[in-house]
Amino acid sequence: MDYITTRAAVLRARNTQRPYTDSKPLSIEEVNLTPPAAGEVLVKIRAAGICHSDLSVVNGDRPRPLPMVLGHEAAGVVMSTGPGVNTVQAGDHVVITLPSCGHCAYCTANRAVLCPNGLDASTKGRLLTGARHLQDEHSLLNHHLGVSAFADYAVVAAQSLIPIEPIIPFDVAAVF
Repeated sequence: MDYITTRAAVLRARNTQRPYTDSKPLSIEEVNLTPPAAGEVLVKIRAAGICHSDLSVVNGDRPRPLPMVLGHEAAGVVMSTGPGVNTVQAGDHVVITLPSCGHCAYCTANRAVLCPNGLDASTKGRLLTGARHLQDEHSLLNHHLGVSAFADYAVVAAQSLIPIEPIIPFDVAAVF
């Protein structure tokens, strides 16, 4: 199988004791990332913010399947697209958002954060397409909120991307 190697922050256990600077719940590992399939996009992450959602997975307040690559507030550059993607192209600057299908009642009412399809994917540690693209030498790794932005590269569903103007700094866009 074709893949690229990327560095990623992997969470393997929750409820780690604080301070996290001592307990180090995340480990920086080299993992494999398979290329985007239909409806998916490969993004080079240029900046990522940390959110309470990330911390809630670390401390166990928000149970998610582990191991998992965290991070969901990010900005980057599109490297390639899978078949059927026509909303972005290589070289586009993008913000990555929570997964939402774009066609359910919540999405069409501009309440995408309540999208049941996105919630289902996020709870299962998958992309909106149902896929998992990250793996270590032993098993597949789960995606955090359809993104897994604490990595050099991420494969995400095209619906999780919002194109931005290249003039916007990545570090600002990531937390905007």
